[in-house]
Amino acid sequence: MKADNLRFISHLDLMRVIERAMRRGDIKFSLSKGFNPHPLISFGPALMLGATTHGDYFDVIIEDNLSPQEFKDRMNAVLPEGIYILDSYEVGEKDLLSQHVKEAEYIVKARLFGELKEIQNKIEAFMSKDKIIIKKETKKGKKDIDLKPYILNFKYISTDEGWILLYIKLTIAEGSPGPLYVINAFNKFIGDKIDTETYRLDRKDLILD
Repeated sequence: MKADNLRFISHLDLMRVIERAMRRGDIKFSLSKGFNPHPLISFGPALMLGATTHGDYFDVIIEDNLSPQEFKDRMNAVLPEGIYILDSYEVGEKDLLSQHVKEAEYIVKARLFGELKEIQNKIEAFMSKDKIIIKKETKKGKKDIDLKPYILNFKYISTDEGWILLYIKLTIAEGSPGPLYVINAFNKFIGDKIDTETYRLDRKDLILD
């Protein structure tokens, strides 16, 4: 879990925090071979800067004969406030995390420009389109892609004092678009009624196969 007070630390910073915590917790972890050895730690898909998470995963190869509970307890004893390991499991050495992450759930909170009525109906109209074409940044520049096949679920949760809360569930694959592409496309569809500069993004969970 990465809480709100640490939402502006980067994915790379988070990896360093985990590595330092293992050192402070006296947990011996395996290193890669070669000129520049590094810990054999694998994380789930990177979160964008400014996002929080209540459902994230990493795997690490350790050399100590620690139980999952002892690993969790040692880590939580030294991790900074705002980062917490909810649970720990033993998996096979070749059972790579990257091969099992298939879907992700997000909660998006953003301020509204004025009043927005019949939000769920607007979402259903948006999702009824044959295609939802967006421009996505790639290593080779901007590329038109159809967003719709990646959206597994998109629904309205609530509004409160000018803020809207939305739920998004996306397929996770190499190069797949993130939740803000959905929000921006929907915002354009409804005539820019959502202040996308004020969003708060929380990854609720990663779903493994």
